[in-house]
Amino acid sequence: MAQAEAFEFGVEQGQMLQVLMRHCQTMKRQETRLRVATALLLATLLATFVWIQQLNTKEAFSGARPEALKTTDSPRSHSVHLEPLRQMDPCSEQQPIEWLEVSDGYNSENFKLENRTVLHVSSKGLYIINLRISYRTAYNLCEPDTVSTLVVNVTQHHRNYPRERELVSATETMICRDCLSQSITVNRAVGLEAGTILRVRINQNSCKFVNWVKNSHLDVTFL
Repeated sequence: MAQAEAFEFGVEQGQMLQVLMRHCQTMKRQETRLRVATALLLATLLATFVWIQQLNTKEAFSGARPEALKTTDSPRSHSVHLEPLRQMDPCSEQQPIEWLEVSDGYNSENFKLENRTVLHVSSKGLYIINLRISYRTAYNLCEPDTVSTLVVNVTQHHRNYPRERELVSATETMICRDCLSQSITVNRAVGLEAGTILRVRINQNSCKFVNWVKNSHLDVTFL
């Protein structure tokens, strides 16, 4: 009798275990299906959102006037381009370089060149100064293999300043050799007051080496 009851109990446990396994398998299948359905739903919602955005963009462009779709050009910067007028004669420490304004399509309304040596700035703001002075040695200009010092200064003066101030300065050395070319290039962003005047000077000893007719210029741009 006890063996029969134990056998029946074992059968019942086996049946219950099978039912539990089938239930777990069913739950796993349902969970997988739920995940797939959720992913499909999210993908559908995302695709719908993208489609609506594209549709709104097309409608916005189709309703806009042709001139409104054109890219608006940024305001043209005011710039001045100066080139040396002639050789400084005599070379003097106190005499600034004389310049000639070259248009080249520049909008230079913000600048005025006075006495060929003084550049007036009419607006307060940020400016880019681009200066290049080219040098060239030639026969009998200097003793071979001697070293010369090249100095370039850009100064500013304003009614609020008690004296002229150095704005940009550069110093280099050059060895004296026949037909040797060299240049000093300075680029700097500076803040200037309205009514500021600018001058460019070089040291007296380097004046004879300046290549006045080629690759020397002063560009000032108002941003």
